[in-house]
Amino acid sequence: MAKITRFNLHTLSPYEQAAWRKERRAEAYAMQQKAAALADGFAAIRTNHAVQSGNLISRAAMDRMAAEARQRLSKLV
Repeated sequence: MAKITRFNLHTLSPYEQAAWRKERRAEAYAMQQKAAALADGFAAIRTNHAVQSGNLISRAAMDRMAAEARQRLSKLV
């Protein structure tokens, strides 16, 4: 049988048309799920990256504050 398109779908029986539409919906759903999983993966990577960037910035700030505190203590002693 030739490839079924929406233009020649009318040549099929109503049962075959319904089956074809059901298959197409299943394929579309699978593609949507695959895209959603890929997007979730990228979002998780981006979130992880943001958290790690925040950790680096926090660590740099803590190091700077500790250095200032050491400097103040050395002036007192």
